[in-house]
Amino acid sequence: MSATSVECAPMHAPGRGCALALVAVFGTLAGCVELPVPTRTPYAAAPRSSSTPWSPPPAVTAQRPRTLAARETRIDPQAVYGLADLIDFAHRTNPETQRAWEEARAAAAQAARAEAAYYPTLSAMASGGTSREVHPSTGGTFTTEGPGVNPQLQLNWILLDFGRRGASVERGGQQSLSANFAFNRKLQEVAFVVSRSYFGLDASRARVAAARVSLESATVVEEAVDARLQRGLATRPDLLLARQERARAAFEVADALGAVSDAEAALADSLGIPPTWLMRVADLSAVPLPTELAESVDAIIDSALARRPDLASRLASLRAREADERRARAEFWPRLSLSGSVGQNVQRYRVGPPFGTFTTNETEYGAFLNFEWKLFDGFERENALREATSQRGAAEADLAALELRAIREVWKAYADVKTALRKRDYALALLTASEEAYASTLESYRTAGLATVLDLLAAQRDLARARTTEIQSRAELLATSAALTFAAGD
Repeated sequence: MSATSVECAPMHAPGRGCALALVAVFGTLAGCVELPVPTRTPYAAAPRSSSTPWSPPPAVTAQRPRTLAARETRIDPQAVYGLADLIDFAHRTNPETQRAWEEARAAAAQAARAEAAYYPTLSAMASGGTSREVHPSTGGTFTTEGPGVNPQLQLNWILLDFGRRGASVERGGQQSLSANFAFNRKLQEVAFVVSRSYFGLDASRARVAAARVSLESATVVEEAVDARLQRGLATRPDLLLARQERARAAFEVADALGAVSDAEAALADSLGIPPTWLMRVADLSAVPLPTELAESVDAIIDSALARRPDLASRLASLRAREADERRARAEFWPRLSLSGSVGQNVQRYRVGPPFGTFTTNETEYGAFLNFEWKLFDGFERENALREATSQRGAAEADLAALELRAIREVWKAYADVKTALRKRDYALALLTASEEAYASTLESYRTAGLATVLDLLAAQRDLARARTTEIQSRAELLATSAALTFAAGD
């Protein structure tokens, strides 16, 4: 039985050496993937025993990111930062604001991605290789061998989808708005936390100053008791009580200094920097305090409901869920699309004997209108619509709950400010009375001896508590005012 052989002419096809090289390249790329757990011995990647700590390999330790060291922060060591400067600094350096900013940018990019559905897609494709086929014939068989390549351009374009793309674009736009409003609220939150930490640091420093003044007063009392003891007008227990009070005052100074360190750490954390980087911070003692509330609570609540970015963000999320519901309803309708392709089918053969050659170079193209209408899918679309409807209802409930929380926050902050204003007045009156009582008792003890050492120590302790109360009332008034501003969305 005879056979006819059809052989392909060489077209610079890769040889055995090239094939081996490709295998080596793919093997190298696969070897570059570092598996954290060995396939054959997985326990080698786990701790050796239940009592031995696990030590990470050097490669894992070397890959730890040093985000803090890589951050650029510009702190002027000669400048004194006020509250506005600190808030501006925190907005630029706090990781929370950076994250919210990146999320807003990502949401904007996602919204732009949704609009891509209105454009056609154009793809370039190519397939190439060699084949060998044996065909029977009346005189025996003949073999076809040869390489070929088939490049193509493919076009797909959705012409009509009954609102699917529009709903997706609306959803992306509303999610972008939600992320933008959330970013604005994050800026307000960071400003509020910085303000609260700043007021706390200022109060801690004021407590240090007050504690030192109390220590000086306790020292004066001790000296007065010692002077009377030298004249025989006081007893040894009186002096010991005075020394006890001075020791307690010294302890209060040390405790206040520790509170300053804690407050500095809290402020640095709100700024997004380590405590070792904390800059010089201005003093608030000369800053005037609010004396009254300019607006009614109803006016502030109305303003908060209209201006708070978190409410606007939640409303945009509700609109996005409504767009999801419209998209789920559109899935019940058909799609109409256009598809087309154009390409070349290129092959070259040598046939023998006698060894003649021939080449095929044919253009292939096609254009189609595609109509697709899903008639049954196991109730998947019905359940998807139910899911979207329920998610929209949940978003409505979330918005209503946030509105109630906003009203409650404004109401509480407003009441706290009113209380802080009254407490501030009482604290100032208490401080004035305590100062006068201490001065009078000290003078009476030194000169006439009408006051006892117990009276003097009690007056000194009352004065120390009055100083602390005044400092606390000032810090509370500043903190509650900042909380009211934050609750109102300013």
